[in-house]
Amino acid sequence: MKLRKFAQISTSEEEEEEEMSNELEEGEILPPEEGEILPPEEGEDEEASQEDPKPVGKRVRFSGEGSEKKSHYKVFEFSGNRYTIEDPVLLAPETKEQKPDIVIIKDITQTIDGMVMVTGQLFYHPEDAKKKGGGNWQTSDTRELFYSTHRVEVPAKCVMHKCVVHFIPANMPLPDCRKHPGFIIRQIYDAAEQKLWKITKKDLH
Repeated sequence: MKLRKFAQISTSEEEEEEEMSNELEEGEILPPEEGEILPPEEGEDEEASQEDPKPVGKRVRFSGEGSEKKSHYKVFEFSGNRYTIEDPVLLAPETKEQKPDIVIIKDITQTIDGMVMVTGQLFYHPEDAKKKGGGNWQTSDTRELFYSTHRVEVPAKCVMHKCVVHFIPANMPLPDCRKHPGFIIRQIYDAAEQKLWKITKKDLH
């Protein structure tokens, strides 16, 4: 299955330190971009009727400079629902043949032109987890996904809804799907090495 075309996110410590050094001074705000708002074209009424995602609450910091300047938030609202950092969510697939991608929200940003973006840590569907030497990794449970350190950035309007994810350490029994519906995570997928690692209790703390 073809993976969505994501923007790869750097997670280096140097970049994080640089972003944190750009914390907002009290009372400072980012100016909106000037520009004319055009009316929707014919056939776009339905799409235009859906409100764009909007950040909620105070801006916690900003990063970047000039046209790359971004405001960071902890919460955003879309289609009457609120989403916050650490929420697991489904992302709308690019085609009907694809399954929705699942991520845990790690950052919420707004560009200077007002677009709200979500950075998420990606879960892999088994069929997307390539195996060194060919093929893909198999699972014994249709609920299972693989956690990863792979981070991606997508427009917040791609978010469909929240979902439930259960992290299950090695040697622990699987939850009853009738009492605890949702996805299960027992292994971490290393996309670079194309290997799987079992999740331990230490990984959850």
